[in-house]
Amino acid sequence: MTSFLIDILLIVLLLFFFYIGFKAGIIRSFFAVTAGFIAIILAENYPNQIGINYYLIFCVSAGSVYLMGLFVLRLVDFMFLSFFDKLAGSCLSILIWVILSANCIIPSITNGNNKLETKIVTNISHLSSKIFPSFGKYTFDFNDISKLKEANKYILYKKELL
Repeated sequence: MTSFLIDILLIVLLLFFFYIGFKAGIIRSFFAVTAGFIAIILAENYPNQIGINYYLIFCVSAGSVYLMGLFVLRLVDFMFLSFFDKLAGSCLSILIWVILSANCIIPSITNGNNKLETKIVTNISHLSSKIFPSFGKYTFDFNDISKLKEANKYILYKKELL
């Protein structure tokens, strides 16, 4: 019964990710992620990060990149390629679902000693290990505590005190 519920959960998540990817499309998803990365890079490299400057640079740069993405999206809609945009967005979201399922959802449900092998779990794990072989070799090192102790230096509100 538990394996049936796990399969149902994975199928519902697959349908949810497919719907979100189809609704957003590849162009909007790409520019949203790009806006986040570019905004972080520009805000981190801005020389005067005192006060609210960091947040303003982040918001303005993210908004600018996202607006460029909306312009490209209008161009794609004008060229009648919106179906292919939505189809590619669905493919991207299914790829993200495979990555999240194989690396986050399935390991948290099957917590080491309680191995639940269902057909969907086995196929997702096998597909993920073929496509992304380095994910199976990843181990998080909890032994280096010195980096965790210094982590409070990098919290954003600490930059305002400089």
